[in-house]
Amino acid sequence: MISVHRCRRRLHRDGWDAKMRSLIQLLIPERIPWFAAGLYDRIAQDAVESYYKPVAEEIVAAMNRGLILDIGTGPGYLPIEIAKIAPQVTIQAVDLTGKMIRLARRGAREAGVSNRITFRVGDANKLRFGDDSFDMVISTGALHAWKHPVRVMRECLRVLKPGAEAWIYDPAHVVTKRTEEYLRHNLGRIDRIAYKWASWSTRGTEPLTGDRIRSILERLDCMETRVEKGRWLKIILRKHDPPARTQEQ
Repeated sequence: MISVHRCRRRLHRDGWDAKMRSLIQLLIPERIPWFAAGLYDRIAQDAVESYYKPVAEEIVAAMNRGLILDIGTGPGYLPIEIAKIAPQVTIQAVDLTGKMIRLARRGAREAGVSNRITFRVGDANKLRFGDDSFDMVISTGALHAWKHPVRVMRECLRVLKPGAEAWIYDPAHVVTKRTEEYLRHNLGRIDRIAYKWASWSTRGTEPLTGDRIRSILERLDCMETRVEKGRWLKIILRKHDPPARTQEQ
């Protein structure tokens, strides 16, 4: 039997941990800092075959032509993989970290798809695109880091064309066995600093719980919301269809 004293200590500890997570979330920026961009790129590059390519194939199976917006693109591996297999798709991709955008542009040039992807520094809380602009909005591994997820999702809906969908994947499954080995034995000085920062910051940016996701979706005005728990967790938002035209008498 658990004593009252032990229960109080556990509640105190849990309450303190929750406060620390809230404080960390408040302090850390939504962007990946410049010194961590190189390590993140290395991790993401190792996950192209296991994660980004299958996600790209899933997206293209649903939308193989038109204009896509990728939010929180990082080093750009997802839009690059989409562009490789969908020649009739063009992509706008935004990220808060300038170094990530430079890495993504280089990757697109090397892959020969830079003519169909535009990478730019951009804030998901205030997208610099007009209403009803995109055939699809996508995001991978960014939701848990958004300080104002309702605001970002409302921006996703604003820039979507009527009836179009946003697909938000989180978390991104990018850590492979090869990556784990690299993190244990091969980190340079800057990467060690980046790894320590990532280990600390993740205490305040853990994946959202089902209850938290539901509370966010309830605050959105859209035609449909659903959560799919297949190979990866995916949140789908569908914008309202355009109003039906009435026949003139």
